[in-house]
Amino acid sequence: MDTKLKNFNDNQVVRVLAFLMCAMLFSATLIGSLATIVGIEKTGRSFTLEEIFGTKEYLDSNDLQQEFKSEAQDLAQLIGFYKNEANIKAGKLLNENSGTLGDAIAGLYYEGYYYYGNKKISASPLHISYDVTEANGTYKPVMLINGTSYPIESSEAYISYSGADREEALQYAQGYVTSEADIDNNSYVKKAFMEANKTQIEEIKAILIKYQLRSFNELKRELNSQKGMLYFVTDGSSTFTNLKQAAAAEGNVTAPDIAEFKKNPAYMIYKDGNLTKNPKSTVSSAPSVRGTDAEIEDSFFTLYNDGLKVYVAFNKDYIAEKQAVYQNTSDVLHLIPLIAGCGTGCLILFIYLAVTTGRRDTSGRRKLYTLDRIWTELQLIGICTAVGLGIWVSGTAFYNWVWSGAAPSMEIAVVSGICVLLAGAGLWFILSCIRLLKAHQFIKNSLIYKLWNLIILKWWGKVWEGVKAVYTGSSLMKKIVIGALVGCVLSATIFLAPVVFLVIIAFAPKWVKKFEGIKEGIEEVKSGNLTYKIPAEGNGELDRLARSINEISEASNVAVQNELKNQRMKTDLISNVSHDLKTPLTSMVTYIDLLKSEGLDSENAPEYVRILDEKTERLRHLTEDLFEAAKASSGAMPVHLEKVELLSLINQGLGEMDQRIQDSGLDFIVHAERDKYYVLADGQLLWRVVENLLGNVLKYALENSRVYIDIKDRGGSEKPASIVTLEMKNISKNPLNISADELMERFKRGDESRTTEGSGLGLAIAKDLVKLQNGWLDVVIDGDLFKAQVMLSKYPEDKKDEEPENKKEKNQ
Repeated sequence: MDTKLKNFNDNQVVRVLAFLMCAMLFSATLIGSLATIVGIEKTGRSFTLEEIFGTKEYLDSNDLQQEFKSEAQDLAQLIGFYKNEANIKAGKLLNENSGTLGDAIAGLYYEGYYYYGNKKISASPLHISYDVTEANGTYKPVMLINGTSYPIESSEAYISYSGADREEALQYAQGYVTSEADIDNNSYVKKAFMEANKTQIEEIKAILIKYQLRSFNELKRELNSQKGMLYFVTDGSSTFTNLKQAAAAEGNVTAPDIAEFKKNPAYMIYKDGNLTKNPKSTVSSAPSVRGTDAEIEDSFFTLYNDGLKVYVAFNKDYIAEKQAVYQNTSDVLHLIPLIAGCGTGCLILFIYLAVTTGRRDTSGRRKLYTLDRIWTELQLIGICTAVGLGIWVSGTAFYNWVWSGAAPSMEIAVVSGICVLLAGAGLWFILSCIRLLKAHQFIKNSLIYKLWNLIILKWWGKVWEGVKAVYTGSSLMKKIVIGALVGCVLSATIFLAPVVFLVIIAFAPKWVKKFEGIKEGIEEVKSGNLTYKIPAEGNGELDRLARSINEISEASNVAVQNELKNQRMKTDLISNVSHDLKTPLTSMVTYIDLLKSEGLDSENAPEYVRILDEKTERLRHLTEDLFEAAKASSGAMPVHLEKVELLSLINQGLGEMDQRIQDSGLDFIVHAERDKYYVLADGQLLWRVVENLLGNVLKYALENSRVYIDIKDRGGSEKPASIVTLEMKNISKNPLNISADELMERFKRGDESRTTEGSGLGLAIAKDLVKLQNGWLDVVIDGDLFKAQVMLSKYPEDKKDEEPENKKEKNQ
């Protein structure tokens, strides 16, 4: 199954089809979404999820609440701001200090003209200057407007001290006129400008009144043009309505019958400061429009007119037309599941392509294509370009479709094709970036990284490494580099160039000769002549190098000799093993042949059986010793470190071997400073060590001699003892003509003739067992004196007897 899936994922045709489908589904999702939005906008519905999916009846819609709010705002502007045509013509909506008229006067003053259409109204400028007046010896600054003197505001607060001279007052007048004298900061300037431009301002007022009348009439036409919307509004003096009822004479207004007005499906009535409305906004499903009723009531109330009456209704025809629009949007909404399916498919295919692209080949390397070698920056630019062009194309098409209210099939096809091409290009660059990321080449493939690596890291890096090498290098490097640099500088001058030449002639041959001697010595050593010595007479760098090479040769010679010794010892080991195994086997074969020839009824048969039993037992012991030696040396033995009393263990061993001790005639003398010596060891393994050492003494000690066993603490003068030592000393019966290291080897015995019993593994096993207990066993030979020393860790005194310091198990 996995093989089939892998073959499917690696199939190039499948990947190409997935690539094309992903681009086409993306384009379908984008264009379908835009077309859906255009279709919903065309129907006039609000483009919200709640309105599209949650509302099926126009009477329950948010659009109806927004329509009530819009009509209320228009009617409030009509009756509250414009009031009537006579009010507009009288210029009551214009204010010289604010609004459109205030802005026009300010523009006329600061810019010198006012435009409306192609007509330009130029201002009559003011001539503002400054001067100083003198009264009772005090100078005060004044402002001259068209030659008329006006006091400068706040000048009294600024110059209040007596004795101000003319120059100070004149300087302040100049600063004030230059920076503060305008219609916004000085009432005299504004009054003079309004008087000087009275004709222009009246002309501007007439223009603005025309604009207001035009807006007033457009608002009335817009209200009256809405079919199915009924309204009546009055403030007691002005009345606006599209109902057939007419206003009574002399300003007495007759309002519609409320009962008849409420027969409409949707209505709103504001009377006596209260709003009655159906349907109410408070029951809307959208929280954003639930406060619409309160907002409408507040907008009417803030007109502060007790005679204000507002009637608005939407009749059955209006509601039916809007309901048809709501039903027509179902065709557009049917496209949404298809668009969602296209988007989901596009996402799945993109994930598939992203996961499977750049997979490892059979050699474990990521597969890259030719496009992937393009600089990373260009690939990112390609992605951004594809995205930018896609946004521009789709945005332009969407704007045209919204403006025209339709999305022609031909335009949809063309835009879809362009989007497929752009999506394919962008997807190709994105997959390339993904492959680079998987191969850890995204940064390394960038132009910036390559330039940095080529210029900064390669060249400047080499220079920096060279400087750092000289700074941290040896004295020889510093001498050579500094000498070469100094030589370059000196040789660049005409006078010092001959000096450099003479120095090179005098010292270069000597250095080259030493270098050639070192080279010759290295060749000798390489050829196997480890005793060759390179001449080293001086104390220079090359001489020290020669001596170092000589020391290496000497050390190599020692290592070779040690290796030869090890090879000889391995040969002896094989010979000893063969001898110890062959001896009992030979005896066993011989006596078995005798039994076969003489028969079991022979009078010698019991003796033959006894000898066979002895040789079999010896072979068994030898085999067990071999296994135990192998386990001990490899560490594959369980170790339980606990509190062990060493002196008792020694006494136990002497007791169990008492008969053998008496037969040997040896006198064992035990020296101990205390009654008990507690060590951290494995009781069974330590007993095996003691048994091996005592057995070794009984085998090889001189008969009727003394054996000394010493147990003592080893510690410094200041700190308490942490090691307990066990020493066994005896005189060998045979000459010890081998070293202690050789004696510790496996199958080595004290008698080279190998006539005694034993395997030669006792000391080797004991050493490995002591090592497993974190201790050490050492052997010292002095003539015929043989001394074995065991060192073990002392059991901490602050530990409880029933809780050992460290109880661990080694089993590897």
